[in-house]
Amino acid sequence: MSAATTPGIRLGYAINQWKPNFDDFTRPEQHERALKVIAACGFTGVELRGGTGRWDPLGRPDSIAATYGSTGAFLDVVRRVGLEGVSSWYVDPGEPVDEELIRGRTLLDRSQHAAVAASLLPFARFLSEAGGSRLVVRALPSAGSLEQPLTADAIGVAADGWNTVADVVAETGVRLSLHVDCLSAAADEKTLAALLAETDPARVGLTLDTAELTVAGLDPVQVFDAHHDRVDHLHLKDTRYIDEAGERLAPHAESSMLSEGGARGIERWFHECGTAGGLVDFPALAERLRARSWSGWAVFESEQTPNPARSTMLNGWYAKRLFP
Repeated sequence: MSAATTPGIRLGYAINQWKPNFDDFTRPEQHERALKVIAACGFTGVELRGGTGRWDPLGRPDSIAATYGSTGAFLDVVRRVGLEGVSSWYVDPGEPVDEELIRGRTLLDRSQHAAVAASLLPFARFLSEAGGSRLVVRALPSAGSLEQPLTADAIGVAADGWNTVADVVAETGVRLSLHVDCLSAAADEKTLAALLAETDPARVGLTLDTAELTVAGLDPVQVFDAHHDRVDHLHLKDTRYIDEAGERLAPHAESSMLSEGGARGIERWFHECGTAGGLVDFPALAERLRARSWSGWAVFESEQTPNPARSTMLNGWYAKRLFP
């Protein structure tokens, strides 16, 4: 597949699927093999995922510099294998950060807004140097982690926080994009609409994650129709399941549902695009994108895959047909 696809849409791939366990994917030679596979399958950019500690050398800008000697040295590897650069970086500010000795932060606490912005600024600066354009952030914490239901005031506090972060990272030219996963409190039509209404559309966008929304019971095509003016980044993967029982809303659903499969014992929630039995209507979404002359990065994913290279090839085959 050549880099020339549907005009305006650039194809990227998320590297997160290569690290199923904390002590996997730690050596530069492993990174380079993964990057080569991504390039060989026709993708032109790679999306990184935020992480922490010595076991995650691609998790933070300073960790990359420590592993490769400098940001530039890592980018030399990325470009040498045939990729244009790093398209984007996904970061969840609620996750622990060993380097900062914190258990995580939340935008629901106004006193933490400045610290969240300061912690995310290095990621945006890295992306600016790497040719990236989107700092993708988890919009809201897991619904099951909240002590009480979200109120309009709480959503407003979170929105103020993201506006603050967007102000801080604006100096880099990188745009902030809110990501909604299936466990997030934002995976609700009214909550998502309220959060977007309170954030500045000129500075804060929305990452449309097809499978995460589907598992949460939301139709990604309908979400795009409702918020197409805010969608500035895509995460494309498939799923065969919807959480109709609401297990995603329970405490510790990350473990009980996503990792252990929940009450149905689902071994794998996420699949390659176009998988047999998949619920995401990718042709309909692609039609909407073309109708609105949408432009940006379409980042393909396949978390929970037992074979990352095979999944990348399958997604590469599908990407060529979805965006000819």
